[in-house]
Amino acid sequence: MLRIPVPALSEQRRKELVKVAKKHGEECKIAVRKARHDAIDMLTELKESGDISEDRWIGERKKSEDSVTEASHAVDG
Repeated sequence: MLRIPVPALSEQRRKELVKVAKKHGEECKIAVRKARHDAIDMLTELKESGDISEDRWIGERKKSEDSVTEASHAVDG
């Protein structure tokens, strides 16, 4: 067993860690929005080629929007 004494965090260090966490959270949100954009582009191509109907296109687009909202809440949460 190895014991290492870890001092309590200072107020300054806590603020730095909060900044780092917010930065990573924002990067995650950007990645999710980029994935949504790619999915919508793919769906639009499928719709234009006639592979999916207008109703299905609308439904799938709504699902992608809901997924982005859910992911944003998970990152913020």
